[in-house]
Amino acid sequence: MDVKKITNIAILAALSLLLMISFRFPLFLPFLIYEAGDIPILIIAFLYGPLPAIGATFLLSVLMAVFTGLGGPFGAVMHFIATGVFVGVAGYIYQRYHSKQGAVIGLISGSIAMTAIMAGANLVLNPIFYGIPRQQVKQMMLPGIIPFNLTKAFLNSGLTILVYKKLANFLREKGLISSLETNS
Repeated sequence: MDVKKITNIAILAALSLLLMISFRFPLFLPFLIYEAGDIPILIIAFLYGPLPAIGATFLLSVLMAVFTGLGGPFGAVMHFIATGVFVGVAGYIYQRYHSKQGAVIGLISGSIAMTAIMAGANLVLNPIFYGIPRQQVKQMMLPGIIPFNLTKAFLNSGLTILVYKKLANFLREKGLISSLETNS
């Protein structure tokens, strides 16, 4: 990677951390917290592909746990799984189909994949990390966990669609990315 790419990824990752810390509110259940930090990571996935986005997700998951204590190790693991799957799937599909339709299909597929993976992750990891009986986790699926993940993913997807093209054009005009890097 060249210096411009690394710099752009670092700036977007810093924006993600800022959004994760400053723009938070509960959805569906008190412990399910929406944050908009996935938006800059999705932009990384669209600009540079899924691997840099997953790498940024890993770094942000650790930083969030270390510097804020929000969620602790469990939160870091769950954030990495959720956002990693989301940006990985969306970025992979968009990388293969460089169009608005490819972006929409990628975001929808990433949202569904994240929701399915997080249902399983909650069933497996909540009993381990919190000692919550698996049956109790199953009872939280429909009133909370599944609608939360779908809502979070679709909100972040919609916001990404609104800002991605404008941001990519701005970065291209300023010479911070080439037209090949925008995948559009």
